Formats: sequence, C-alpha cells, structure tokens
Amino acid sequence: MNGRTDLHIREAIVVGAAGSIGRMLCEQLSATGLNVLGVDLAPFQAQAPYRYEARQGDIRAPSKELCQRLATARLLVLAVSEQVLFEALPALMAHLPLDCLLVETLSIKGNFATLVRDVALPQSVAGLNPMFSGDLSPQGRPVVVVPYQASPALDELTERLAGRGMRLFTLTAQQHDETMALLQTVGHSLVLAFGHTLADSAVSLTQLLELAPPPFKVMLCLVARMMTNHPDVYWEIQAGNHASGAAREQARAQLQHLDWQAAAQAHDEFLAATGTLRDYLEPVQAHLAAHCRQLFEVVQPPTTVDAALGSQRARIDHIDDQLIDLLAQRLDIVREVANAKKGSATAVMQPDRVRQVVARCTARGAPLDVPAELIEQLYHAIIEQSCQIEYDVIGGPRETLLAVTPEVFSQTGVR
Repeated sequence: MNGRTDLHIREAIVVGAAGSIGRMLCEQLSATGLNVLGVDLAPFQAQAPYRYEARQGDIRAPSKELCQRLATARLLVLAVSEQVLFEALPALMAHLPLDCLLVETLSIKGNFATLVRDVALPQSVAGLNPMFSGDLSPQGRPVVVVPYQASPALDELTERLAGRGMRLFTLTAQQHDETMALLQTVGHSLVLAFGHTLADSAVSLTQLLELAPPPFKVMLCLVARMMTNHPDVYWEIQAGNHASGAAREQARAQLQHLDWQAAAQAHDEFLAATGTLRDYLEPVQAHLAAHCRQLFEVVQPPTTVDAALGSQRARIDHIDDQLIDLLAQRLDIVREVANAKKGSATAVMQPDRVRQVVARCTARGAPLDVPAELIEQLYHAIIEQSCQIEYDVIGGPRETLLAVTPEVFSQTGVR
C-alpha cells in the first residue's frame, strides 16, 4: 500500500488483543503501517518484532481515555465473544465516528447479521473469520469476509490483509454459517466424540499410545489441540450456529448407517459407499493422501535416542523462549534510551559503555564456561542492532560498532 494517498484508515483499535485472533490482527495490521491500539481485560504486551500500543481495559465500560481514542478511530475490530460484543455495542456507538469501520470476528455471523439489519447501524460494518488459529502463520491462510455494508474502508482493510499474504473469500452471513457447519461443526463434533469415547473406556491412555497406529495419533493430536483453546470457542460453534444441528444430524446418520451395515453384514453396500466417497475425493485424492503420509511420518513413535533428545530439546526450546522474551525487553529499553537521548547532545555510540558491557558479561560467563568469543559475537549483534534502533529514532550520520570499538571484538569472527 506504499504510495497511496487515499488512505482512510491510519489508526486502528483492536479489542480482545490478548486473545489468539486479536493478537494476530494487532500484529498484521501494525505490520501494514497502521498505528494500532490493542485493548483487553487481561494484561498483555506486544511481542517483537511487532510494535503496537497495548492497553488493559473493559470495552463494555470504556474509560474516558478509551472513549477519546474511540472518537478518532477509523477502524474498530471486536475480536470478542458474541455476548461481550452485544454488551459493548451500546457504550461504543455513542463514541464512534460515522466514518469508522466496525469489524467483528465472530465464528457465527447470523445473530449479528440480524442486529445489523434490525438496528441499522450508521457505521460501515463487516465480519472477518480467519480460518486458522492466531498462533499460525497468516501466509496463504483463508479469511472469510462478510460485508454487511460495503465501503471504501472495507476495501482498504481487505487490501491490507491480502498484502500480508492472506487469501480472502467473500460470503454472506448465511453462506458463512452454512459453510462453517461443515468446516467446523462436523469436524469438531467428531473429534470431541472420539476423545470422549477414549476417556470413557477402561483402557489406559498410556497403553493406547504405546499401541497406536499413526491415524489414531493424528486424531488424538486434534483432540489435544482443541483442548488448548477455551471451551466456549467450540460451544459457540456447536450451539450458536443455526446450521449446526442439521450438520451434526447428517454426521450422526452416517455413523448409524455404518453401524447398520456392520450389523446386517451389508458388505456390498459398504463397498458401494466407499466407492462413492472415493469418486468424491478423486480430484484431490493423490494430493491429500500424500499430505496424510507426511502427517503419519511426523507422529511415528520416536526411537529411544530420539525420545531422550526430545526431552532435552524441549528444555532448550524453553530457554530459547526466555532468551527471546528477554531480548525483546532489552530492545524496548533501548527505545526508551533513544527517546531520552533525542533532543540532547548525547551520542548514539558510547565506546566506554560498550567496553563495560562486553567486559562485564565476559567476566560473568567465564566461571560458567561460556566462551568469550561467543559473548563477543552475541553482544556485537545485540549492541549493533541497539545502535541502529537509536539511529532510527535520533537520526544523524551512522557509525558501525567495529569502527568505533574495534579492540573490543578482536577475538571473534565478527570482523
């Protein structure tokens, strides 16, 4: 969107920013150049490399400051449950400008579509449904757009999302809910039934896993994935979609028919039914079967050595997570330092400070068997990046770290 002069949206507010979808939208919208304010009841903070403002607050009873921000908003995204959205709307509508685009991310669109029709909201309104969890990459992922009211602001929003690699599909609210009944209701209900069947059995989960073939493990992985999310996510899909009951009934009828085939020894009918299913899948059969084989290879039981390495790698991953979190905190402080230096005569490059940092960290690492070369390489990268961040804020001619303090990094391969 570089170079456009007709931009309507310059700032955005995302409510529910601590949640999976809200966080993803904060990150992706800020990456398009928008100034983004994320709001949530729970405390949270933006994760590097994304930069947006994070505030704790209740959208159902917005503070005076939040009301002021709402009054200048051109995009308000409500990544919250249907109940919270409906409770918040009366308080929000009193502050939103008429040219603000209001966007919901509900899993079910029917009830909100009825509200939009009956109340005739004065703002442009649209629905989004990213068909993936917020912790997955948006690249190539489908996003359903429901344009309750078309507007240039919605065109701009979809252009921004498409620019981030998302694939956008436009549906009506009714089409959306009927499609979700197949994409979500049926799959989720069968996975939940599978999990409950295992939990109600007398066979231990440990024994099942020891004996499990890859298809069983894939199904159990789906159960485990669902259990990482709040149950209300799936309750809304099952209970809130007017099309869900019919979809579950179709799935139940297929299970009952399979039960009848087995009980009646209707082998020929079973073969005919699987033949019909094979014909249905024929255009994508080979492609999907290949993907399934890849999944099976992923869930194959590891060797004894791999199992031991898995535990150690998990510990390393945990430490890496801590390192990244601490690095993000360090860079945030660097930005504070840059703002403090701005407007003063304080130089970005501080050779004495560089020497102190590297010497102190090298001395700390020596009794812990951390090689001095590693510390020098690491802090060369960190301090160099920190200086560039300061230059971005302060401006002026730039110097490289090696040019200013060459003696500090003499032992390493940095040069």
